[in-house]
Amino acid sequence: MREFTTRYGSDERDKYVLNRDLATYAIMKEVEAGRGSPHGGAYLSFRHCSEHELREAFGPVIDRLAANNIDLTKMAVEVAPIAHYHMGGVVADARMHTLVPGLFVAGEAVGGANGANRLSGNAITEALVFGRSAGRNAAARANSTHLHSHQLDAVRPTLALINGESSGRGDVNSAKIVRDLQSAMWDGVGPLRTKAKLLQALAKLDDMERQIGELPPHGCNAFDLQRLEWFDLRNMFVVARAVAQAALRRTESRGAHQREDFPALSPEWNLNQLVHLHSNEVTITNSRPIASEVAQ
Repeated sequence: MREFTTRYGSDERDKYVLNRDLATYAIMKEVEAGRGSPHGGAYLSFRHCSEHELREAFGPVIDRLAANNIDLTKMAVEVAPIAHYHMGGVVADARMHTLVPGLFVAGEAVGGANGANRLSGNAITEALVFGRSAGRNAAARANSTHLHSHQLDAVRPTLALINGESSGRGDVNSAKIVRDLQSAMWDGVGPLRTKAKLLQALAKLDDMERQIGELPPHGCNAFDLQRLEWFDLRNMFVVARAVAQAALRRTESRGAHQREDFPALSPEWNLNQLVHLHSNEVTITNSRPIASEVAQ
């Protein structure tokens, strides 16, 4: 076991300070070179810290680890990058109101709180601060809004999909397709991206969408699990396609978005990408340049 992030631009000799994107890149490259830990990661060691220092930093986590025979003062732990946070999100104003009338968002679903990297500690803050704002403003809107009749034309396609007499295939293994989707996104749209990988992932998405068909399987009731999973998968494909297409368009490396075929920052990509959904089709446009960057 040896320090390795100095190979990727970090100095470990004094204090461990490493951005998430660089840590991910370094671990992935070490694994790729055959120098990873047994389970495809790297070792993280706190053996230079005292138990008192660890308790100050991690609190009751130390006791939970001890209950599982893990003593950070005596052993290193295996770590690896995972997809656990979404730095994009839905466009919303300061009230957390979206472009959809009456729809409010909160927490990680809100876009614009982070840039190319997540700010450490933002996850809980986003949930509490945005949740409070969204809840208060949603309640105020509900108290001041009169009931309106449904606009049937606007919801007719959705109702037809849900209530249609025609049904799709009943032999679709939705659980397997979810696993296949996860693998396709990790392999092709994961931490280290290339045009070839992204195109391959999009091709796999096309194939999986063909597998589930255009209609949900006919369920015996509203809570039929296979039918519900079909709708979940349909939404997963929309999100996966949006992420993959946006990554393919951005021909640079910035923060957590690392393109090995475009390893440098590009000034022309100092902007956000806006994803639009029309009739279940994803389109992407560029926003105006980021204000803070323009000011510089």
